[in-house]
Amino acid sequence: MTFQFTFDLNRCTGCQACVVGCGMENRTEQAINWRQVHTFNGCRHPELPVFHLSLACHHCDDPACLRNCPANAYAKDPNTGAVSIDPERCIGCRYCTWACPHDAPKFNAGLGTIEKCTFCKDRLQQGLEPACVARCPVDALGFEPSTPESRHQAIPGFPISKLGPSIHFVPLRREAGPELGVVPPPALVTRFLEQVLAVPLRKITLRGEWTLVVFTTLMALLAGWFIAALNDGPALPPVIFLGLGLPAMLLSAWHLGRRDRAWRAILNLRSSWLSREIALTSAFLGLGGLYLVFFSHQRVLAWVVAVLGFTSLLAIDRIYRVALTGGKRSLHSGQALLNGHYLLGILGGLPILSLGGGGLKLALYLHRKWHFRRQGRAIHPWLSALRLFLGFFLPAALILWHPILAAICAVLGDFVDRCEFYDELDIVTPQGELAVVLKAQLKH
Repeated sequence: MTFQFTFDLNRCTGCQACVVGCGMENRTEQAINWRQVHTFNGCRHPELPVFHLSLACHHCDDPACLRNCPANAYAKDPNTGAVSIDPERCIGCRYCTWACPHDAPKFNAGLGTIEKCTFCKDRLQQGLEPACVARCPVDALGFEPSTPESRHQAIPGFPISKLGPSIHFVPLRREAGPELGVVPPPALVTRFLEQVLAVPLRKITLRGEWTLVVFTTLMALLAGWFIAALNDGPALPPVIFLGLGLPAMLLSAWHLGRRDRAWRAILNLRSSWLSREIALTSAFLGLGGLYLVFFSHQRVLAWVVAVLGFTSLLAIDRIYRVALTGGKRSLHSGQALLNGHYLLGILGGLPILSLGGGGLKLALYLHRKWHFRRQGRAIHPWLSALRLFLGFFLPAALILWHPILAAICAVLGDFVDRCEFYDELDIVTPQGELAVVLKAQLKH
């Protein structure tokens, strides 16, 4: 029998007893709170309701963490429905923290691995309910056998999910704001809230992922250049191919919490795009190096390497679909596959790719800046001007005279765009969703 949490928004007082109970029960395994209580309208705006959400892992029917983990470190118990992680298998890539919209996996920087709610499996085996449920003094948090018809409906901060989270919410019965003795002017409260409203810390930052910026930029260059060389473009010397590719691969593993377990990253080819990207990239660099050094007369091998190169770029782009703020189908001017086609067009003397790919990238870049300006987001005009000058103007001016120099400028422009790409990535979390809902309601 599988189980699910229940949570009554009308009962929870935000006392944090569930968080304390979880910490006491799992104190030998827990370095970071696995359960968190988020408050909506914590500053008591008079026109909005106040409620709390006590959330941990919801042990989904189709866990995004399990499906996306490249190291096969996650497992789901068919008897209880509990989703657990084996810290001895975890490589600390943190991709599960990107994929999970419920902010359940927590990265333990000290150990370099992920930890999360275990559903109190030991207590379940003894016929007891989870510690967080047992410690709730107002019966807001409950526990019951799971049935599809009892699954949650959408509430602020927790939209309907295809993952099938094992939780049932009892929605608010009262949508009015708190009763106040003296009601301040709404405009004054709104201005105050806009100043003190906490912005959730971002899980992806350019500073934290700069090694991946270098890696993905160089992979696009090598994939495009390799095919261009087969198409009578500038020769690609083995020393450049391996001299750029191998350090780039090493850099890509630098952000892992457990670099000694990096080999485990290819163990989930069945469902993890991160595993596929690592396997494809390794095959591209390995076979490409063999071709350039020993088998340069084998044209079949050459085209196998070419296909691997561009397939690896596709896998790179698929990894970041979980964090594209414009939606899963969003195109970005800095995506690796577009960069590879653009560079192939420049180095291979293929106008349809250099003009078509460059034109598409330029249109996407300008549209994004226009969209950001309408939203009131920063557009970084000087950085944008540098990206346009390096990535489009100089390559267009140099392509007929010196294709390699034009490609170098295009790579530098793409590097700037790729930096912006990482800076714009964001992860959906309940706290972030609550902030979005609150800001939207404050505008009305």
